[in-house]
Amino acid sequence: MFDNYIIEIDDEAAGILIRSGRSFAFHALEGAFATLEGQVFADAVAAERAARRIRRIPAATSARAS
Repeated sequence: MFDNYIIEIDDEAAGILIRSGRSFAFHALEGAFATLEGQVFADAVAAERAARRIRRIPAATSARAS
């Protein structure tokens, strides 16, 4: 099992997960993911899901504005 993971969304690094005991702390690499900074996830899959939700938010907001 790894201690660190890079979370990529659409081929761009969104953040780094650093093991903290049995969970992982998220550290944002891009401003769009700053809301996840410091959040703790059980695993890399959960962190990636959260980052994908954030990536979709601006697209949904701009689609409504059009």
